[in-house]
Amino acid sequence: MSKDKVNEGLFGAAKKFSDAFFDGLKRNQADSVLKQARKARMDREVIQRMEKLKRDKEELDKILSKIPMAKK
Repeated sequence: MSKDKVNEGLFGAAKKFSDAFFDGLKRNQADSVLKQARKARMDREVIQRMEKLKRDKEELDKILSKIPMAKK
């Protein structure tokens, strides 16, 4: 196994970890904003729209994750 292959593997693993970490932060932030909106008694229609956007994004992410990525 060449040094380049090992480095690619390490960088690939680090990228996957950082992507997962920051995706988790984004999800937690969205949940936090929704919680604050409910607590502030924001208009029900606005909260429903925010929840729908969150669900739509999660659905789109799921669909996109099934599409094979092109090799670089």
